[in-house]
Amino acid sequence: KIVKQAAGESNLKRVSLELGGKSPVIVFADSDVDIAVTDCHNGLFSNMGQNCCAGSRTFVEESIYDDFVAKSIELAKNRSVGEGFQAHVQQGPQVDQQQFDKILELIG
Repeated sequence: KIVKQAAGESNLKRVSLELGGKSPVIVFADSDVDIAVTDCHNGLFSNMGQNCCAGSRTFVEESIYDDFVAKSIELAKNRSVGEGFQAHVQQGPQVDQQQFDKILELIG
């Protein structure tokens, strides 16, 4: 609010606010849940999630939260994992063992 007020009181500079890093995504109740789930999934898993703008924090409005989570789980469970050079594979290897171990720790 302070940044918004300061921008308005000066020369109306464009201001972009972020939600604490980790490339947050916000999903509101009036969104199309199926599209939101697909877009969030693609934003997170693009490049095996190993890029600086992977949507790794998702805020979902409470009234659609359970539906969003259920659909997200199904999409993730159906993700094709394997050798990265095969055409049907959606999730190839992680960059190294350290990254692999970090991911297992986060989801464990």
